[in-house]
Amino acid sequence: MKLDPIEQAVHDFLIEDVFAGSNVDSLRPDDSLFDLDLLDSIAIIKTVTFCEETFSILIPDQDVLPEHFESVRAIAKLVMRHR
Repeated sequence: MKLDPIEQAVHDFLIEDVFAGSNVDSLRPDDSLFDLDLLDSIAIIKTVTFCEETFSILIPDQDVLPEHFESVRAIAKLVMRHR
């Protein structure tokens, strides 16, 4: 599985910080985080904060929508739109 650098950073953050203790080592970039029951509102807030701090961006409240957090790839695309 080849990830671009943003996808890799998001993937690693989710695995290490958000899903710690969950068995998600084989998480692929297009896997639905909602279908896998991995994201809740607190996890989304943590992910927004991580993305803003790591990539020096601001994600406006109106962009904090479920479809932007559906997968690692969707989160990476959100980051790219705000860079």
